[in-house]
Amino acid sequence: MAKQLLRGGDKLRKALDDLAKKVARGGTVEAGVFEDATYPDGTPVAQVAQWDEFGTKSAPPRPFMRQTINDNQDKWGADLAKALQATDFDAEKALGIVGERIASQIRDTIREGDFAPNSDLTNLLKDRYPKGDYGTAEFLQAVADLKNGARGGGGKPLVWSGQLLNSIRSQVSDD
Repeated sequence: MAKQLLRGGDKLRKALDDLAKKVARGGTVEAGVFEDATYPDGTPVAQVAQWDEFGTKSAPPRPFMRQTINDNQDKWGADLAKALQATDFDAEKALGIVGERIASQIRDTIREGDFAPNSDLTNLLKDRYPKGDYGTAEFLQAVADLKNGARGGGGKPLVWSGQLLNSIRSQVSDD
């Protein structure tokens, strides 16, 4: 049997080694509300997001994160593959692209999701304080007014002041 000698494999080996080094750096992408985001009064946006996501004793759950994951997670692998190709296999850049896409999908879910409606009290407060800048006295006055028949207009859940929506972002970190 004749032996055949292949030459030129050094370039291929180097190219594959370079590609492996790029992808091996890896990383992690996270999307959502991070701990540095706060409302003007200092309330952490992440805390309010948790109350919105899972509900409280007085408010129903409005699961914008779980809905986003459910509706989109099966696309994220293909999105990452495309992003890797588009960035010459730069894992950090590719994860950044995918993270921003996921953050955008979360914002879309907040804006367009089908969630339990706001309470009459929330709608009244939204009408009176569009930026959400009310204190205890204003809250108690709205409760009293509600008992006396006052009503606010309807409103979309999760988009009152825009603070939650504007706090959704992504970040990439090294593993």
